[in-house]
Amino acid sequence: MQPLPWAEAVVRYTTIQNRLYGPADFSGDQKYKDRGTDLKLRLHEESAGFPQVALGLRDFGGTGLFSGEYLILSRRYYDLDFTLGIGWGNLGTRGQIANPLGWISSRFKRPRTNNFGQGGTTSGAYFQGERASIIGGISYHTPIPSLTVKLELDGNNYQSEGLNNNQKTASPINVGLTYSYGDWLDFTVGIERGNTLMAQLAFRGNLHKSTGMPKLDEPPEKLKPRDLTADIEEMNRQARSRPKDDVSSSLIQALEAKNYQVDGVLVSCQQATIRVSQNTFRATPRAIGRAARIMANEVPPEVEELTYISLEKGLETNRVTLLRKDLQNAERFDGSTEEIAVNTRIQAPNSLDFQRTSKNRNRYPAFTWNWSPALRQHIGGPDNPYFYQILLRLDSELQITRQLSVSSSLGFNIYNNFADLKLASDSKLPHVRSDIKDYLKQGKNGITRLQADYVTNLGSNWYGRVSGGLFEEMFGGAGSEILYKPFDKRWAVGADINQVRQRGFDERFSFRDYQTTTGHVDLYYHLPFYNTLAQISVGRYLAKDTGVTVDLSRRFDNGSVFGIFATKTNVSAQQFGEGSFDKGFYISIPLDMLSLYSSRSNIGMLWRPLTRDGGQRLNIGKRLYPIVKDSGPDALMRDWDQLLN
Repeated sequence: MQPLPWAEAVVRYTTIQNRLYGPADFSGDQKYKDRGTDLKLRLHEESAGFPQVALGLRDFGGTGLFSGEYLILSRRYYDLDFTLGIGWGNLGTRGQIANPLGWISSRFKRPRTNNFGQGGTTSGAYFQGERASIIGGISYHTPIPSLTVKLELDGNNYQSEGLNNNQKTASPINVGLTYSYGDWLDFTVGIERGNTLMAQLAFRGNLHKSTGMPKLDEPPEKLKPRDLTADIEEMNRQARSRPKDDVSSSLIQALEAKNYQVDGVLVSCQQATIRVSQNTFRATPRAIGRAARIMANEVPPEVEELTYISLEKGLETNRVTLLRKDLQNAERFDGSTEEIAVNTRIQAPNSLDFQRTSKNRNRYPAFTWNWSPALRQHIGGPDNPYFYQILLRLDSELQITRQLSVSSSLGFNIYNNFADLKLASDSKLPHVRSDIKDYLKQGKNGITRLQADYVTNLGSNWYGRVSGGLFEEMFGGAGSEILYKPFDKRWAVGADINQVRQRGFDERFSFRDYQTTTGHVDLYYHLPFYNTLAQISVGRYLAKDTGVTVDLSRRFDNGSVFGIFATKTNVSAQQFGEGSFDKGFYISIPLDMLSLYSSRSNIGMLWRPLTRDGGQRLNIGKRLYPIVKDSGPDALMRDWDQLLN
């Protein structure tokens, strides 16, 4: 993953075929597995007078079985790419040169040994060693489209490999051919070490540019012509003679026909206002633009201001007012989304402003449901490198009032290989997560969530939530949350507290003896570059440990989100166990990337190198910040170009 233009990260699982995972009574005949993490940073971008400079760390944490570092220069000249640099550690065992960093400090000259560490730790031996190697290569982009020839000088002599697993080599030169199919697939074949044939498939995707499948959405309504040339007195007489409720009812019906959930409408002489929620379009401006067209077609011709009040999961998040004439000008290609934006007002939520609304009496209660295939997985371990379950997920929600709802998620097993999952937890902490084996095996048909929520706008920029029920697969209880998010600011602060009890392994309605109080104070800040969100959480975790979590995530142009997190608590590395502290990454991809129809749903993956008990936070639905984070002017303007789509 390349989350930033100057940073690239790799998570790798390697099978060592000629070594066993452990003793036969522990892991049978399973082959050795190694996790590795790489990081590459661009220090200088290539320019007319200077090559690109990059610094890399390979397998820099944990066991460090393949650990090495490099400093590399790259330069393109027409169809040729030249690379030249220095490799240390596993990349520098050929040792043609003395370690050049020895001139800076004698520490860099210290011998580097195969003293491999424990997961979650670092060796601290970066760039060390008496010798280093020259590394580099040449890539030639041939006249054959998409075909590249590669020649590489390897800095590793493969005589100092981890696990005493040295390899025979016949040459330090590697050669290969790469064929690129479109912008999503590379196929490479080559010869490494002069004696080994290799083949590689690499799948690629650009989260900035990829828009996913073409959409078969129904087109937006065409605006009906508005006649403002009639006599004003006659127009007003007709408006007064038409019952107000008729206008409101027809507007509600028209909006509901296009899948808007309408709480209420208000039509006056100059302004029409709707308060709605919608589950179709990820980009709120697209929903606003379509609703505004419907409003313009249903309200009297003298109405000029069209106001859209957004409701997200029961919370009012913003109100957007645009001018009807600007919308009509854009329809006739006499205007644009930018010109509409000039006269548009984006305001903070204000529930007191909407007391005179004509409420939609048929809105509540409302019941919705959907089903979808789902995947549960558990990676790593001596029993099997990959456990998984394919299941059918049934999600439903009963919206009793605008603020009160009950939601559920049920899982029905289709297939799993959990029977082979045997390794029991050896954790010294309360087993808040590490008994995952029992939850996976006994809860293959279970209730993932059954939760009641009451959410409310507490006042200007203040939001609140009270929840109770089965929050997640492992815990249930009751809790509350409060959030302060200034409407036009980059920051927000919130706090939550929850009294929870551990659920039974069958994921039904039984509970175990363990219970605790957990809660956090959260600070959110939307950084002014790369659409990056920083979150710092301080508080008490499920295992009764206290500490801090740092989370950094980036939203890409197509709506995908990639994030990394790390948690450090008052639990020592020895108490925590392998991994030393909790960390991982997650990725969320909009479902409509894979669908022919627009959707606000996402599919995601969370990866942790190990499932441990330290630093574990309660997973609870309807947290407040995700609901309101995209309500401000900056977020709306980000997608404003979709207003007329």
